[in-house]
Amino acid sequence: MQIGEMAVSAYGVRQAGIPMTYVFADFELDADRAELRRSGQVVRIEPQVFDLIRLLVSARDRVVTRDEIFEQIWGNRIVSDAALSSRIRDARKALGDDGSTQRFIRTVQRRGVRFVGEAQERPPAAATAPADPPPPVSPDAHPFDRPAVAVLPFRDLSDGTRSDALACGLTDELVAALSAWRYFPVIARNSAQKFAEAGLGARDLGQALNARYLVDGSFRSVGTRVKVQVSLTDAEAGCQIWSHRILCDRGDLIDMEEDIAARIATVIAPELEGAEARRVLRKGPDDMTAWELCMRAAWLVGQRDHAGLIEAETLAARAAERSPDWSVPLCLVAVARFQQAMGGFSAADSSTAFTSTLEAARQALTIDRGAWIAHALSAVGELWTNRNHDLALLHVERAIELNPSAAMNYHFGGCITGFSGEPAKARGYQERLFRVDPVYAYRAVIEADLGLWHMLDAEFDKADSRLDRALSCDPTYGRALQRRIALSGLMGDRDAARAAAAQLMAQGMQFTPEVIATSYPFRVADHREMFLDGLRRSGVNL
Repeated sequence: MQIGEMAVSAYGVRQAGIPMTYVFADFELDADRAELRRSGQVVRIEPQVFDLIRLLVSARDRVVTRDEIFEQIWGNRIVSDAALSSRIRDARKALGDDGSTQRFIRTVQRRGVRFVGEAQERPPAAATAPADPPPPVSPDAHPFDRPAVAVLPFRDLSDGTRSDALACGLTDELVAALSAWRYFPVIARNSAQKFAEAGLGARDLGQALNARYLVDGSFRSVGTRVKVQVSLTDAEAGCQIWSHRILCDRGDLIDMEEDIAARIATVIAPELEGAEARRVLRKGPDDMTAWELCMRAAWLVGQRDHAGLIEAETLAARAAERSPDWSVPLCLVAVARFQQAMGGFSAADSSTAFTSTLEAARQALTIDRGAWIAHALSAVGELWTNRNHDLALLHVERAIELNPSAAMNYHFGGCITGFSGEPAKARGYQERLFRVDPVYAYRAVIEADLGLWHMLDAEFDKADSRLDRALSCDPTYGRALQRRIALSGLMGDRDAARAAAAQLMAQGMQFTPEVIATSYPFRVADHREMFLDGLRRSGVNL
């Protein structure tokens, strides 16, 4: 099919190359950018919820059966009726509707559901704009004028029997995982699939989908193992800029799809940010849009250099000034402040180390309650600054719900859950982190946390092993040395305690056992007393 030709979409609606935008009440359903907007503001929804709303709106002149929804949204995958009910409920919630009012989505008993709102079709601006070159983008351009990503259908290269279910599952899970990161709009799966089957080159495919970046994947099953290959292409340049390979056990199909997608999203998200940062590298800050300032700031944050973190905070703050209704700049301010605090956390006053992080995260949440980074960093601030374990748990659980692919969320989830009195659950969070991101930047911190959780459960040998790993990653990490002293005291190994204490004192950290124990936000008194008892038994006077 040529780009300019008319085509029939999967929903039976005639579209010209680029999908229509549907307008109803104060909503816009933009199939081109896979966005639902209300009064001009983006409503954050899962890709399958978007696809469901689009299906219902495009077929608004009739009842859409449950079988048709299963076929269009899930393809050949087997899912439960509960999954469909959940998506319908989420679609109604996104539209300010509910099962009682049924203002937009009405249930037709024993038949299906129907969209009953008054909707009009409107071609996207790109389809009706003149052929003249677009004007230069001004520095204060709207932040949501940002490049989109299209995930092309995964291909099964296995010998013999093919697994369409796994191919569809991987594609759907990766679309959902990338959407959860929220920096880049992700093109709806059905649109990507339609054009991917047209045999277009990267440039034409990107133009047809209005996507700057294309994610292409394949897998091959060999016995009980699955090899997954994924690549990232700059559609404008027509060249591949990154590729990655994952080898894993086949295991449970559903869990495998989620794990693979999470691992891909974890490594591809910074690659997308880096590609955008390189694109704007030659621009001065005064010439950058809010989006470009954020991409530059995100790249600097990823470098973890102190001077770079200060510059990242400055750039993100400038983006926040230009786009005060956008949460991402404030999230980046919070991230930059968090990483600056982590640089000296072992010797810092833990009750004030993350105060400024919490301030920026709270500001982001006043703009967007669905900002997962803001929830995650609010959780950190509430734990360490306010010792509010309940509120910290609510924030971090919400962050994980919003983005289950972010390793950061499992870092904080483990930390907050452990200090809240559930060491075993904390270990579950942080052990999952290593499956999501095996090269997580704060590995020494996580290993030291795992050592502490094992210590609190009196699993001293396991705690000792974890602390060894932490100190092999970073021999100067003060919190790991403090825990080594406490563990050595509990195990009666005063030589190991003295060696760890000498390393601490060499870094200028000389505190009493009471001060060290108090700097930890233990909720359970017995946990704090156990840790303090270990410090006292060590025989070390810091």
